[in-house]
Amino acid sequence: MNEGMKMKGLKVSGLVVIISTMLLPMCLNAADETKQVKDIPLDPVTGMKMTGDWELVRNNCIICHSAQQFLRQKGTLVTWTEIVQWMQKDGGLWPLQPELEKKILSYLAGNYGPSDAYRRAPIPATFMPTNPYESKIRKEVEEKRKAGLIPMKKP
Repeated sequence: MNEGMKMKGLKVSGLVVIISTMLLPMCLNAADETKQVKDIPLDPVTGMKMTGDWELVRNNCIICHSAQQFLRQKGTLVTWTEIVQWMQKDGGLWPLQPELEKKILSYLAGNYGPSDAYRRAPIPATFMPTNPYESKIRKEVEEKRKAGLIPMKKP
């Protein structure tokens, strides 16, 4: 080999050392985070991660449905907020105090957020097709509710 090739080899190997030195701490942090996730105990009854405000979520959410309803889902804070709002509007969920709702949403987004286990993000509702089973009468009722002609809650 000539002298120029040796210099290029030194430059490349020096670059590899520099990059490796920069990446090693990130890899170690990722390994620590993975270990921390595995170290979070699961509630033997519900399967929920017993961290943070998990008991608030358990006490408010599994009254109406199984914990499996949300353990199988993944969502961002926005997604979980939309789900809770939908449940309050159409699913019979009572209004939550703002601080309680914030804690529940933070727990869900922090522990059941998007992960590599899913191939894509959920489809936004605006991109979903219209419901072919939605009746004309239901549409009329919804329009009247939006216009304030029908009360939102039963008297």
